[in-house]
Amino acid sequence: MKKNLKIFLIVVAIGIVTGVSTVYYVFNKPHRNVEKEAPMYTMEAKALYQEYSDNEEASNPKFADKIIQVSGTIVEFTKDGYQISVVLNDGMEGVSCALDSVTIENNKPFIDALKVGDDITLKGKCDGFDMIMGVVLTRCFIVKS
Repeated sequence: MKKNLKIFLIVVAIGIVTGVSTVYYVFNKPHRNVEKEAPMYTMEAKALYQEYSDNEEASNPKFADKIIQVSGTIVEFTKDGYQISVVLNDGMEGVSCALDSVTIENNKPFIDALKVGDDITLKGKCDGFDMIMGVVLTRCFIVKS
């Protein structure tokens, strides 16, 4: 009986150590640095939207969770404190970009001067296609030309 109890306690201890190590690793792994990461694709916002609207199933594996650099004309600019959203291309067929708070803080004068009709290049992580918002990019940074 004592031998079985020792084996059981060793297995439980190994399980606890493994579980704690896994949780520690998951919560402390470094975050992806979108600003410094090179874009996998560089394209116009209209071309990105067109690829998704032509074949969403083929576009998701190609673009989802990848860093994409898009250029286009601002058709909608929403600023609410530290939440800024930019829509490129077309309001109904656009690429929606949520600016990262770091880019907002580092480019305050430039962002304050942005308006509808300006041309801009943004780089962000593609989150896929949404029927209402179009192609969604998050953690976007302004690319200086």
